[in-house]
Amino acid sequence: MKKIEVNLHDCKHCDGSGTCKNGKDGCSCVACAKKNELSFWKQDNQFGLLCGSCGGIGRAEPLTERIHNRVAPLLAIYLVCILLGIVLLAAMSKNQFFSELLAFSSAIIGSVVGYYFSSKGE
Repeated sequence: MKKIEVNLHDCKHCDGSGTCKNGKDGCSCVACAKKNELSFWKQDNQFGLLCGSCGGIGRAEPLTERIHNRVAPLLAIYLVCILLGIVLLAAMSKNQFFSELLAFSSAIIGSVVGYYFSSKGE
């Protein structure tokens, strides 16, 4: 698989501590209380909750890097599923272009599977 490097930066929400103190009087903020799945009635005056931005590790991955690292695999999954669906529909409806669709789809699906499951020694 492709080697993905992640650049983690100090979380600005919790100042790198992993514990939220951005609420009133040093409490955890409402956003972090929601992220920690507290009920509506227990969201106020909570201390020591994990930071909702970084998950409590004190370092966060920027949104653009998360998107960059996840878009290509998701597009590959969607493409393979759509092509398999088209081939299945063509086979069920006994379409006259089934052989052409199968040849086209199998080449693309084979390329995607070969790319993601090849053993390059990485």
